[in-house]
Amino acid sequence: MAQLTNYTLPRGVKFGWVDQPNQRGTIEIIWSCLLVIFTCVWTVLHINVPKQGEGYWSMFFRKFRWAGFTIFAPEMVTLAAASQRSSARRSVPMMRALGIDYWTPIHGFFADSGGFLLHTPDVPPFPVNTRAVHYLVEKKYLTLPREQVLKEQIWDKSKADRFAKAVAFIQSTYMLIQVIARPTQSLNISCLELVTVAFVACTAFTYYFWMDKPLGVEYPIKLHISTSMATILRDAGDIAKRPYVDTPMDFVEQPGWRAWKRREMFRKFAGMGQRPIPRVPNDLIPPPSTLRLAFPLWGITVSYAAIHVAGWNHDFPTTSESIIWRCSSVTMFVVLFLWGIAEVMTVKPGFNFTLTLLGIWEKESTKDTPFRNWAVDAPATVSAMLYFVARTVILAEAVASMRLMPSTVYQTVQWTDILPAFT
Repeated sequence: MAQLTNYTLPRGVKFGWVDQPNQRGTIEIIWSCLLVIFTCVWTVLHINVPKQGEGYWSMFFRKFRWAGFTIFAPEMVTLAAASQRSSARRSVPMMRALGIDYWTPIHGFFADSGGFLLHTPDVPPFPVNTRAVHYLVEKKYLTLPREQVLKEQIWDKSKADRFAKAVAFIQSTYMLIQVIARPTQSLNISCLELVTVAFVACTAFTYYFWMDKPLGVEYPIKLHISTSMATILRDAGDIAKRPYVDTPMDFVEQPGWRAWKRREMFRKFAGMGQRPIPRVPNDLIPPPSTLRLAFPLWGITVSYAAIHVAGWNHDFPTTSESIIWRCSSVTMFVVLFLWGIAEVMTVKPGFNFTLTLLGIWEKESTKDTPFRNWAVDAPATVSAMLYFVARTVILAEAVASMRLMPSTVYQTVQWTDILPAFT
């Protein structure tokens, strides 16, 4: 184990494990990256409201699963957060047009996450989203109890930890400053730090999109109506005649999902076998409604992949690992660039091709021909598999490369050479 200082670490030489305290040690780099990732993940995740009577460990492991997914594909969580924000903001003018002048994006987030549980005389309680609440209020079936649904009442249910978020912000900011400052003094960064910075950059957008979403709500607000669901469906007419998939209010709740359907094998996944569903699944995300939203989201995902390409000239332990990193990072970039365009095009009304999203959701073409079924979906499926392999390799190599890195990785930034001197 090397015990060297900034002044005795020769440039152009690679080292394995390096101790502190005279320079950055290997354990310091690993610990700082893992701590940033953990605090960011645990504070950014806004899991939907659980079903009634659900135990602590069930909720914990659900968040744990989503934490793993966030680490592996943070850009997908950013897309989810942005789409939810769009739906929440879109609900505000709709509800205020009905005289609900206290409705805010917080209410929209709360409703779309399963915060309102509808009780009817003839159907078991089920969650209703913003569209369903709007429909029920508009048709005079429901009167919102103002004193129970004020913004302050809903936010009081949130368990947002401002201190934890502040710690995550400080750690992430320091990490970004370090990574930006090091090249100015010809100091290398580790691949693990590069992966962490890409993660932080993506997570920052997620923080912004979920800023108004209540965190950690455990109990929904119960809404009671005296009209039976059978009457509501009968009065709705032809649009409500199709059998529902998730709740009886599917005909108004999920206009964007009339084309997108969850694959049969995933409809009862993670305790979701009950119908109507007792909670809103975390992957039940309203699709981007316009190209104006879809294109910026596509830009975020492509930028996330591009950060990994920035490690093109990193000094890896072997030439083979350098080639592997380059191939994997370029694969991620190309997949998100091209596959992202295909996903963006699904927003256009004229898009009529079968397409699979994350292997869970599928949009079937109305024209059952081999070309319509496979022209887009086959390349997209292959791209998804390539992305999975490339992302796995990137994460593995970020850790493996720690065994032998350039000496300048361990040298600390001389802040006095950057910051102005005050005398």
